[in-house]
Amino acid sequence: MFRMMPANEDGLLEKLRYSLSGSLEIRFGHPLFILRSIVSSPRLKDIFVREFPVQDLVPVGDTYLDKHTMLADENQKTYGISLAEWQANEGTAQIVTDFDFRDATVAKLQVWPFDPLELDEDQLRIAVAVSFNEFEVFDEPRLSLALSELLECLNITTDYTYKFN
Repeated sequence: MFRMMPANEDGLLEKLRYSLSGSLEIRFGHPLFILRSIVSSPRLKDIFVREFPVQDLVPVGDTYLDKHTMLADENQKTYGISLAEWQANEGTAQIVTDFDFRDATVAKLQVWPFDPLELDEDQLRIAVAVSFNEFEVFDEPRLSLALSELLECLNITTDYTYKFN
């Protein structure tokens, strides 16, 4: 029976491997959209903040990929924050919408429904992978390659295309 799981599911990797064993596989592996159909994205929203204390936050998004793949990050590092922690700090945060691309005092926060600190490394890898949406993956070929590299151990590929009329 099919059941979508959150990235903080106990035994996620084993359950995911079991689910993938009976799913669609194309020439180079399981398409990323299959993974995203099994594990829900933890990313609720993105917020850019200036001079926000990030030392206790978990690198996610492009910042995580920069550390684990060949993808280089931007100056605005990306961190995961739980919804509860964001709500507790939102009143003091300096939210920005316009900033120079070289401004390293600005960070990108991804608000997640749970604390990314509670994830093990496998859960975090999968959570980061499913946090990217289809537009981002297909708009940026380097991101697509980085995700394929990150998910190689699960035989997940981004090497597929959609055909639109």
